[in-house]
This record gives sequence, structure tokens and C-alpha cells, in this order.
Amino acid sequence: MINLGNFIAMPLSFKMKLIIITSILLIIGQLTFAQSNERWIAFYNEEADLIGFKNAKGEIMIEPNFMGFTIAKTFDNIIAVMEENNGKYDSYYLTKSGKKVGYDKLHIIDNGADCEREGFIRFRDSKTDKVGMFDTNGNIAIPAVYNELSKTYNGMIWALLGAEKKYWDDHKESGCNHYSWKDGQKLLLSTDNKVLVDNFEYENHIDYFSFRLTKEPSTESTEISFKGKNEMYYTFTDIEKSFDNWLKNNFLNEPTKDKLVNFSMDSLTYWKGSWITESKEQFIEQNFDLIINKLNVTLNTNSDSFVTINGLNPFIYTGDIYANYFNTCGESIEEKHPVLAVIINNRTASDLKQDHFEFLKTENGYRFLSFSISSEK
Repeated sequence: MINLGNFIAMPLSFKMKLIIITSILLIIGQLTFAQSNERWIAFYNEEADLIGFKNAKGEIMIEPNFMGFTIAKTFDNIIAVMEENNGKYDSYYLTKSGKKVGYDKLHIIDNGADCEREGFIRFRDSKTDKVGMFDTNGNIAIPAVYNELSKTYNGMIWALLGAEKKYWDDHKESGCNHYSWKDGQKLLLSTDNKVLVDNFEYENHIDYFSFRLTKEPSTESTEISFKGKNEMYYTFTDIEKSFDNWLKNNFLNEPTKDKLVNFSMDSLTYWKGSWITESKEQFIEQNFDLIINKLNVTLNTNSDSFVTINGLNPFIYTGDIYANYFNTCGESIEEKHPVLAVIINNRTASDLKQDHFEFLKTENGYRFLSFSISSEK
């Protein structure tokens, strides 16, 4: 660091050179930072069988070399890739700086590799069958000692430790590789591998983005609290209970057409031999009574209905309006924007038909999304 007195005593020409050099270094630092945080977009080669990445200007940053497990549509910090190498196939994680880590350690779910979430990506050690996490620089943030890890949710991770894998068939060589975990410790971790809650077990779905740290457990009917290692309580919203409360006390409470329009997505989708989308105003104007009459059945505690939680369907809900509800691999961000489906059973002596009403959790709360009924027009 240059002393201010020494700087004042310097000749003018030397001062100017020093200022210019300092300015150049600052500009280079800013350009490097901007470049490293720039999102790259995936593109295919002419044969549409290999993937590369371009920057926002359309400049090729990585030539099309990747295949198979390379499912990232955009490159933020770290992605799973697969490429051919002398007749063999290498799979690994690649960072923006070109660092390659986790060879043959991709975390595969439903025939797809894991995707970066909040700056972290999971890997599985093929020798131990244990799961860990890399950070954006390809460094191990969480060592591979866990049976399972969730994606990162609001800086927190659900973990399973010390469980036993039980295959559904007699043994894994019988053609069925489906399995369940038996026993084990269910934990809530931070991204630096610290245990926040050492008994993190709950049957319903939790909204991690509603997290509050409280001195006492919550008494709210729509919340659940877990005592942490720090003797504080990690309090979250129960998604099912929260949605049930909203449906009954908001959506179905003294309903009007204007109210339903306000609680709906801009466009509503319904099934009529295929999925059809139209404006919410038009749809609700034509189907208001049908919607309310069907859903009012759920107000009866003995109704034959239930709620399921899924992610947004990427094949039905496309376009910019839904872009924020999917991650860089095109997967639904289900933990932050779940779709809650109210399913009403219509039973007869010989048949079972169902009505489906779907609601998407948006930044502005739950919104009516789609509608499918078993009969009537």
C-alpha cells in the first residue's frame, strides 16, 4: 500500500502513470468478475448430437463436445458433463474456469445427472455409494459420507446418515434396482456441513424458504418447529397445512368471479382431449359455478379427496412467464414453487373417476393453474 505522504511527494508524471496502471487493474478485475458471473447458453452442433456453450453475445465459450448426461441448458457455475475420449466416455463436473472434478462420480437420478442449485451440486462416490457436494469452484463443500442429500434449499440440506439400503427384490442382481432406506439418522445441514438439527424427521412437505429461527416452538397450526443443536428452534411452514388453510379461507371463502380471477395465473389450462390454455377471465366466466361446486366438496371433512405435491410440468407450461419456475436444467424448482393438486374421487360401483385442480405456489402466493374433470362440459 502506498503511503499518502510518499504519493504527494512523487513527481507528477509518475503519479499519472501510477493512476493509469491502478485504473487498468481495476477495470481488468471488474471484467474478470463480470465474465465469471456471466450465464452461458447451451447450443447444439449441426448434427444436433453434441452440446457446447455460448455467452450472451453469441460467442462460443466451449465447443460442442458434450453428450449424454449433459442436460444443463445454461452454465452458471458448475455442471455435469459427459464426453467421448478415445472410444470411452468420461463423465465429470466442469466449472466455469475449466476445472474438472468428480470423474465418474455424477449423482444420477431418474437417468439424469444432478444440477447446480444455489451454488452447490451433488456427487456420489461410486466406491462407497455415499453422497457429497461440490461448491461452485469444484471444491468439496460436503464430504461423501451420507446415504442421501437433498438439493440445497435456502442454504439448508436434508441428509440421511448411517442408513441401510434395502432392495425391493431379494437382491439387486434380480433385474430390479429399486430400493428403500432403512433406519439411519435424518439431519438438517448447512452448506458448510454443520448439523443444524439432528432429528429432522417429518411426514409432510416443508417450505424451507419460510424458515425462522425462534426461541420457542411455534404454536401456529400451519407451522412445524425442530429443536436445533444450538438450542434454538428451526421453524418452517407446513406446505400441505398452509395450502389447505388458504384454499378454505381465501379461495373458497365467499367466492366471486373477480376473486377467482385475482387468485389465478394469467392463463388457465384445462384438459379436453389435449391441454388447452385460455385467458383466466374467459375461463372463469364460463366455468365459475362448476369450479366452485366441485371444490366445495373438499370443505366436507369426510369428502373423498386428497392433495398431492408435484413440480410444474415443463412440457405443458412453457414460455417466459414460467421461466423462473425451472432451474438451469429445465427441472421444476419444486421445493420453492410446488404445484398442489386437489384430487376429488368420483366413485361408482364399477368405476373410479377423478377431478383435478392444480395450484402453483408463486412469489405472490398460491394461484389457480389448471383444471381437469372426469365428466360434464
